[in-house]
This record gives sequence, structure tokens and C-alpha cells, in this order.
Amino acid sequence: MGAILDLVRVLFEPTAVFERVREKPRFLAPFLALAVITILIGTLQLPFIRAGMTAQFAQTPNMTPEQQQMAMRFAPIGLVVGPIFYGLFLVLGAGLLWVTVSILGGEAKFATLLSVATYASISYALLQVIGVIVLLIRGPGSITSMLDLQPALGLDLLAPEAKGFTLALLRGINPFTLYGLFLTSVGVRVTHQTSKGTAYTAAAIQFAIALLIGAGLSRG
Repeated sequence: MGAILDLVRVLFEPTAVFERVREKPRFLAPFLALAVITILIGTLQLPFIRAGMTAQFAQTPNMTPEQQQMAMRFAPIGLVVGPIFYGLFLVLGAGLLWVTVSILGGEAKFATLLSVATYASISYALLQVIGVIVLLIRGPGSITSMLDLQPALGLDLLAPEAKGFTLALLRGINPFTLYGLFLTSVGVRVTHQTSKGTAYTAAAIQFAIALLIGAGLSRG
């Protein structure tokens, strides 16, 4: 239970949480808690996802009603796939940290960095929660495209006409992801006893690469 409660504590006392991680890396318990949050968010998003798909179908004249119904049936699969992709996202983040810390700070411990990436990702989960709250306030009728599923909360507010790669890149830079960058740097510094400069550099490189990958996958 303590490992799960640390998902909340890390927001307010990250040094203390990562001191415990340094002594004993923990991944499974916090990940399962995050997976449950992901499933709950996905469940709340389903009506909005269907509304976005309907809007997208309206712009695809060659798609038959049967194909549309089939696609709609697959929408709930995201509830299962979501936690899997979240886990892969954490492993990728930990791998990037392992490489950067190895280069910048000497010996890096993958299990510890996986734990750091897991706890730091609570900021991403909070971003999704805020996004769902905004959607619930607006209602499914406000969805005119799949892009509306993620309300503007970052630098995309400054560029309302942005699309594709640029839009995804700007959306990825917001208060929640930047706080995640801060948490990651604290985690690296505390668990691997590095300098602040080394920790921030490693965290910034991981953030930049993950941001570019995410924006690339969202391009369209």
C-alpha cells in the first residue's frame, strides 16, 4: 500500500519518495494502480471516442455503414490496450534514462530508473484526468473530430491553427509534462546520487526524445 500511496506523495515530497526507491525499487504496485486509472479514464472517454469516430466517418464517404459499425465495436479494445501501451511507454522511458545516465553519470540501474519513470508518470495520469474532466463538462456533442479528445492545455493554446506533428509537439509541452520532467530529474539525482545538472540533462533528453516519438506517432 505504501508503494501506491507514494504515487500521491511524490507530487509533494519527491525527494523522500525517491529515497525509498533508491533503497528498494518498486514498479509492479504503482504500475497496477496507474493501469487502473488508465482503464477508468478510458471508460469515461468511450462516449467521446465514439463521437470522434462518428465525426471522422462523416468525412470518409467511401466507408460503408457495416465498416463503421465494425470499427465502433473495436473502440472498447482500447480499455485493454491502454495499460499495455502505458507499460511500454514506461519501459521506453526507463531505457532512455538508462542510456543517458550511463553516458552522463556512470553506472545506471535499469530497475531503479524504471521505478523513477513510473512514479514520475503520475503527472501524465493527472493530465489525462484533467482532460477527461474538461470533456465531461463540455459533453460528447462538443466533439467534432478525434483531435477534440485532448483539450488544449499546453503550448497548443498559443497556436490554435497548428495541425499534425506540430500540434502534437505543442500539446506535449504543458504544465503536467514539465512537472513530470522535474520529478524525473529529482528521481535520477536522488537514486543515482548525481549532480542536479546531470539529472536535469538526462531527464531533458528523455523528455525531448519521448516528445518527438509521440508527436511522430500522432502525425496526420
